Amino acid sequence: MKLALYLTFPYPDRETFSTFFGEMIRMRFDYLELGIPTGTPYYDGPIIRRTHRKAMEGFSFSFLKEIVNVSRLAGKKNYALVYYNHFHSSTGKFLDDLKEAGIDGAIVPDLLTDYYDERRQLSEEMKKRDLSLIPFFTSSTPDSAIREMTLLTDSWIYHGLQPSTGIRVPVSIDLMVSRIRKLCNDREIIFGFGINSMEMVRELRAEGADGIAVGSSLVSYMDSNDRQGFRSEIEMLGDAVYD
Repeated sequence: MKLALYLTFPYPDRETFSTFFGEMIRMRFDYLELGIPTGTPYYDGPIIRRTHRKAMEGFSFSFLKEIVNVSRLAGKKNYALVYYNHFHSSTGKFLDDLKEAGIDGAIVPDLLTDYYDERRQLSEEMKKRDLSLIPFFTSSTPDSAIREMTLLTDSWIYHGLQPSTGIRVPVSIDLMVSRIRKLCNDREIIFGFGINSMEMVRELRAEGADGIAVGSSLVSYMDSNDRQGFRSEIEMLGDAVYD
């Protein structure tokens, strides 16, 4: 399995973010997900949602480029989690800025729910810039939309376990993994948006998930400046994923 770690960029401020990022980058994980802050992160749960406004104060593409360059040198793949409203003013300019910062691709959680008619154009614009559009699905995504987005893209797939991050609604992991695997065949599928226990990680691994993405559980350590707890959390995730 692979491990993807999410941080809202650059929460809570540049100095603190850099400190915890410095701890993280020396540890085992595969994909770095950086949430580009927005005023309306409505598919994020309460823990991640509250990080956005604070992160907006310190955001810049120049600082994003600095962080991504360090991550790339450490051998990580780097993805932006963005909401479609980031594209409203200028889709091309925003994508150019992501590419210039060294981002490999983007996850757009509201694309298929609120902006379905824009999916093809966004996919084409991203392909022009050699950026991967990471399909984001949940259990409520129609089969037809999953099949179409699988054909439109060639990247890994992000499957959300919950309707938003940090939420605890009972889910049937075996059925969820089985369904998406049948629809997406041999594509790499990373599960996130609601992983809240090591038991869930182990169950996903047993059911054949290709990887997990975790973010909400890291926020409290950053809030309390608990670097040891932050490292221990990532180490435990790594042990569950890799060993």
